[in-house]
Amino acid sequence: MWRIIWGLGLVLSFFWLNVCLAAPQMITASGVYVMGENDSPKIAKDAARQEAMRAATEKAGVYVESYSRTQNMELSADEVKVISGAVLKVLQEKAEPELKDGVWKYSVTLTCEVDTDNIDLKNLLENRNKLEKLQQERDALKKQNQELLEKYKQAKGQEKEKIGTELESQYSLQDVFDRCARFIQQGEQRRAIFELNKVINDRKVTDSPLAYAHYLRGRAYYERNMDNEALTDFAAAETTPHNDKIYPVWHAHYYQGLIYSDREQWERAYRELQVAWDASQHQDEEIEAAMLRARRHLQTANPEPRRRTPHQKGKETDWEKVVSDVLIDILQKEAAKW
Repeated sequence: MWRIIWGLGLVLSFFWLNVCLAAPQMITASGVYVMGENDSPKIAKDAARQEAMRAATEKAGVYVESYSRTQNMELSADEVKVISGAVLKVLQEKAEPELKDGVWKYSVTLTCEVDTDNIDLKNLLENRNKLEKLQQERDALKKQNQELLEKYKQAKGQEKEKIGTELESQYSLQDVFDRCARFIQQGEQRRAIFELNKVINDRKVTDSPLAYAHYLRGRAYYERNMDNEALTDFAAAETTPHNDKIYPVWHAHYYQGLIYSDREQWERAYRELQVAWDASQHQDEEIEAAMLRARRHLQTANPEPRRRTPHQKGKETDWEKVVSDVLIDILQKEAAKW
């Protein structure tokens, strides 16, 4: 009897787990920034929000990993992170300053959703490389902000004010770029384009952030198969002054190479992919594979002239001797007439 009850309990538990995982999961995550002397409230709020997003992504990973097991799929830690970033949606944000024991701190609480019922794990894994590239870019920008925040905490006077101005701008744009990258990961390219249009049309946005906005909008166009628009944005990204160490605009060369490969313009494809390969410090295997493929097609389309061996050269017609013999024969015939 107890065995039957125990077995029924396991079945019901498994059923309840699947029902729970099938429904959208609500996540609440918080981030806190303790303000120092002369700290900017805006920087404090943005830093707290970034911490809250990190915590929310980690919590989303728990649901993604559990859901993957119900689908008989085992995901690596990196795959869980990438997919979590792609499916996490922020529904509500609450920010509030608090004075406690004479110290101000900023708290940001995010209410997010992970809709496991709409997660297509197979499709996400098939497009893992694209998702990973976007995730790596998002992580790189966050790392730059964190490093700048550490400098801001240590700085004083005019230096602190200067770094603070730069950090406020980066945090504001980081929020937009992070959101747009997530839209692209989720297949909502139109929303990304709409958001990025506002950044690109803002005259206050210049240099690296503007270049990256063009690149990211180009990515959205590329995913929608709007190749001409994508190429226009990629070209604008490259010609806008930028720092590739902070904003990885160089990825534009990779996607241009893919577009030219699709068009079988192998020379242009190879040139763009070679630039991307060098910019990746020869670390990105996917770029290398695309570059080698373009080179093979280019060599097939434009084969090198075959070098003649000495034996072949010996058999070549000596046209100078032929002409000379003909002229001598003509002169001899004319002389015989006289």
